[in-house]
Amino acid sequence: EPEPEVNWCRYENSFLYSYAGDSFNNLEDAQNACLSNAQCNGITQEPYNNNRYTQRVGPEIHDWSPTGETSWAVCSEPEPEPEPEPEVNWCRYEACLSNAQCNGITQEPYNNNRYTQRIGPENSRLESNW
Repeated sequence: EPEPEVNWCRYENSFLYSYAGDSFNNLEDAQNACLSNAQCNGITQEPYNNNRYTQRVGPEIHDWSPTGETSWAVCSEPEPEPEPEPEVNWCRYEACLSNAQCNGITQEPYNNNRYTQRIGPENSRLESNW
C-alpha cells in the first residue's frame, strides 16, 4: 500500500527551536530525513549558513525570525496557491489627481485591502503605496 502524501506548509520569516539532526543542501532531503526522525518536527532554512536546511525539534513555529529564516512543518491541509497580486485600480489614482491634498494612494492590508488617498509622503512597511 502506498504511503499517504505528506503536506508541508511553508512559514516565511520563522524558525523552530533546537536542532534535531543533520542539515541538508536541499529541502526534499531535509524533509525526508525529518519524517524518519522522531525528534524532528520541522525544517528551518538558514540564510546565514549557506541556505542549509536544518531539522528542528520545535514543535512551535516562531514567526519573528531576526535573520530571515523560512520554516516548513507537516500540516493537515496542502499549502494553498499564493494569491495573485491585486491589480492597481487607476480610477483611484485619477481620483487622487483631482484632489489637491492627495499625494498618493495607499492599499491597507489590515483594512480589507481598502485604498485610501493620502497626504503623504510617509510610507509604512505594511502598506503598498502609489
